[in-house]
Amino acid sequence: MRSISYEKLMNFIRNNPLYEIRETNEVIDIMFHAPSEEEAAGTEITGDEPRPVMVIRFIKNGNELIPKEAWIERGDVKRKMSIEQLDTWLDFIDMYS
Repeated sequence: MRSISYEKLMNFIRNNPLYEIRETNEVIDIMFHAPSEEEAAGTEITGDEPRPVMVIRFIKNGNELIPKEAWIERGDVKRKMSIEQLDTWLDFIDMYS
């Protein structure tokens, strides 16, 4: 598990319509609205299946954000993720923000 600076993460996701931020006190939730399979494949959207949303909860410690938990929601189904799975994504943000 690794942390990331608040500014780097906000610079990366700011103005990106796939991301949503909810911030309260020391807790920051980042929601990534993943494209549907049809959108990702470039085909017409069919069916009413809800799009998956990845939620990453961070705890703010000064200027650092520490991932606390992560999960994927699709409709009423919630599947937990290991926060270690976020390390590569956080490394990418750290290098390019």
